[in-house]
Amino acid sequence: MIATGVQNANGSGGFNVGLAAWSPWPKEGITFAEAIVSTNSIVFAYSFGGCLPSFMEEMHTPEDYIKTLWWLGGIQIVIYTLTGSLIYAFVGQEVQSPALLSAGPVISRVVFGIALPVIFISGSINTTVVCRYIHGKVYRNSVVRYINTPRGWITWLGLVLFVTILAWVIAEAIPVFSELLSIISSLFVSGLSFYLPPVIWYVLLREGAWYEKHNLKTAMYNLVVFIVGMIVFGCGTYASIAELVHKFESNSISKPFTCSA
Repeated sequence: MIATGVQNANGSGGFNVGLAAWSPWPKEGITFAEAIVSTNSIVFAYSFGGCLPSFMEEMHTPEDYIKTLWWLGGIQIVIYTLTGSLIYAFVGQEVQSPALLSAGPVISRVVFGIALPVIFISGSINTTVVCRYIHGKVYRNSVVRYINTPRGWITWLGLVLFVTILAWVIAEAIPVFSELLSIISSLFVSGLSFYLPPVIWYVLLREGAWYEKHNLKTAMYNLVVFIVGMIVFGCGTYASIAELVHKFESNSISKPFTCSA
């Protein structure tokens, strides 16, 4: 973000001097699929929702769970919004995906080197969450669930290895960063962070009928979130596949499982 701002101030960007081609509106000629794929990059920012229930199980004081939701969600939304909007303002509509590539070849290599540990850590967190869900369900009524037994360690490490390899295969099979994020957003984030929470409220959390006066406002909010989730699921899945097919047919992306450009 700092590098793109410096480049902009030197005249290679142009937020202040009018050279950066940025606009609050979609670019001209954008297709429906392109627009949905771009929107799903924002949806992906809310993927942390699927991890939250597992965090509560580890808390010393579960009663503080709601406070952690507000703090985590608020801080993350502010950071993501500032980072995305500033880089877009400095770089313009030619911003690349991932945005780390937008700072030029030299700075991008440096930034990727700095970011790699964080990338590995974030991947490990998601792997751990997924494996804990599976491991905890399989050994729900067994001491093996807590891993600290020979059988627990063997099944845990085997599960982590399997999920890691599966994730690598999926990432290599979809060699386009934007479309990969869009597919994840459409198939998983749409449910875990959008249309399933409203269902949980309607089925488990509401007190009395949904149309009662004290529930009406919350019911409307949940209905809107549910509709957004279903749109992301349906339109996003179609758009992601359509964009992948188009890019493969136009030879604008590399082949799966290759490092060639």
